[in-house]
Amino acid sequence: LRRASAVHGARGCGVSSEHGEGKEDEVELLPLNEVPPSAAASVRVCLRREWPLAVRTSVHVCASLLCVGLAVLNTAFPTRGMQQLVTLAPTINQAGRRRFLTRSCVHLARELVLDDGFSRMDRIDVASALHHYLEELKLANDAVRLGGALDIGVGADYRNPLHNEIMYGEGCPWRKDPSDCSTPERPGAAASGLYHLSLSFFDAIQSVLIRFGPDPSEYRDDFLTNPRLRLNEHRQFSTVTVDGNRTRLLAEDAELVFVLSSFSGDMFSGFALLVEVLDEELRGIVRSASADNEVTFAVYMLAMFGGFYLLLFREAVNEARRERVKARAFVARIPSYSL
Repeated sequence: LRRASAVHGARGCGVSSEHGEGKEDEVELLPLNEVPPSAAASVRVCLRREWPLAVRTSVHVCASLLCVGLAVLNTAFPTRGMQQLVTLAPTINQAGRRRFLTRSCVHLARELVLDDGFSRMDRIDVASALHHYLEELKLANDAVRLGGALDIGVGADYRNPLHNEIMYGEGCPWRKDPSDCSTPERPGAAASGLYHLSLSFFDAIQSVLIRFGPDPSEYRDDFLTNPRLRLNEHRQFSTVTVDGNRTRLLAEDAELVFVLSSFSGDMFSGFALLVEVLDEELRGIVRSASADNEVTFAVYMLAMFGGFYLLLFREAVNEARRERVKARAFVARIPSYSL
């Protein structure tokens, strides 16, 4: 860089100026290493513009962020249905439990009507157990449908249309012949969906408790822990009698016939069908999560191998090799005596 100024009485050798006598031009040479900061910055900007994309810092930062984002997506996206899995586990458990509770209610209702001592429980124990299991069945049924109880967050009513069709729709799809929904002992009970049928069953069990059971104030809960009820223990009964009138009543009373038919009939079959529906919902969620995981993993691997490695990393390495060749060629051109 040069700085020229016209001064009078210059230092050293002077050169006559063409502008007049007594004036001389003085040229002051600056050191080569003294470069203004603004000029150095401009040079750096111009050099960066000439850099290939593969060696730019911003490109590597963006590529790294993209890889991190794809890694998070590969983990988070397939698990978006995890809440449904958490809800389905207790839902399927309670849905299957309804079958056991239905059969328990039918068995205890029969024993309460007969009251012959063969059940190894006295009348109050049988009635208390029947009332208990009926309430458990109602609670499990409401929890499966509506949620909010028994560790079930969202009920099947709010997420499974097929469940709602079976539960509230017309017809009896759980039967081998869905076109025949006749129930002579309780007309129309099975033709209006499983929910209407379950309400009829609950009413019938409650009627059995009223007709054949003791006063509700006599119910007790010690039957749950009473050692007499353990199957591996036997005791002698003071009286074991068979009442023929009660036996005939089981076969002739329409309400009792309806209750007994539910042991392996419409109630049990309907609840079994709903368990299959919920199992299929679970399998669908697992299949969807597995497919999502395969897709996101494939995208992640393509981005890492095809984008980051081949297009970026390999190109950066190749650019470094080209610069090495240029540096060697430059050094080879320098005269040996200058070194």
